[in-house]
Amino acid sequence: MTKRTLNILVSIIVAGLFIWLAIRNIDLGELWAQIRGISLFWIPGFVMIVLMSHFFRAERWRLLLKQEQRVIPRSSLFAGVMLGYFVNTVVPRLGEVSRPVYVAKKHNVSSSNLLGTIVIERIIDVCSMLLLFMFIAIYISRDFEILEQIFGTQEWSALTYLIIPGFIIAVIAGMWAFYRILAWYDTQNEISNPLLQKVVGAGRSFGEGMVSVRHVDNWPAFLVLTAGIWLGYIFMTYIPFYMMELQAQFGLSLADAVVLTMVSSIGVSIPTPGGIGSYHLLIQQSMNLLYEVPLVTALTYATIAHAASILTVMLTTPLALWWDKYYTLKTAGDR
Repeated sequence: MTKRTLNILVSIIVAGLFIWLAIRNIDLGELWAQIRGISLFWIPGFVMIVLMSHFFRAERWRLLLKQEQRVIPRSSLFAGVMLGYFVNTVVPRLGEVSRPVYVAKKHNVSSSNLLGTIVIERIIDVCSMLLLFMFIAIYISRDFEILEQIFGTQEWSALTYLIIPGFIIAVIAGMWAFYRILAWYDTQNEISNPLLQKVVGAGRSFGEGMVSVRHVDNWPAFLVLTAGIWLGYIFMTYIPFYMMELQAQFGLSLADAVVLTMVSSIGVSIPTPGGIGSYHLLIQQSMNLLYEVPLVTALTYATIAHAASILTVMLTTPLALWWDKYYTLKTAGDR
């Protein structure tokens, strides 16, 4: 059994455990009845928000690329982003690799460099999550103990909370040092061994990708796109309220969608296929503890929101890949 196969099996078992925890006290007949009763009127708007958020991610990725790499068509960057999400629904975390590899092979650029840009992008996303967490801490300060129960941080001290941003700063500093050491070694030493040349070259290219924020020449656009990505995630959480009329029944608002977006980002970061199980359990428990939404209704919401997002990715990714192939062939033919 290969390591990858073992990882897939473990992730499926973990997902199954989370699903069992979510449905163990649920009447499945009632769950199915609620799913059948959702309003489909909001689906087109939801799909547009998903695609717009992913397009913003592709456009922000373009700003991280070196100037000579920005000739890569937007169709390829968007198709790469969609492919990454598609692969993640099957094999957790493999999408982070398939995205840069797809673009690199298609346009003959360094996959190591592009992979480095994905690393720094993820660090930026973590920083954005911390900002959201600060908002949540202020917004539901009266219920902060409940929030700690959801995330399992009841025993954390103030020092522990400070360790997280400190760790991020240390990672960024380490990335910069790694890049500078490889760059210095590459200029000061003539490497004769072909294999070592390849390793050092790939490491330096990866390091350049990790410090790719220095290539950003339009910071206002970069920050607006980052905000757009997260606003997309928030509205992907908010719109399903209306599919089930939860805003009317339980008074759920846009601010509550921000809270649940933070919870969902934790859920999908757990290495299960597409966040299946982990997303459902965390959303279910959060809605029940924070807003007193019945468990079956909360699980219905999680199932609908997650399924709508996954199906959008699964159905539109082949179209994005087809369009990228058509557009690049057409562009090459016009030259």
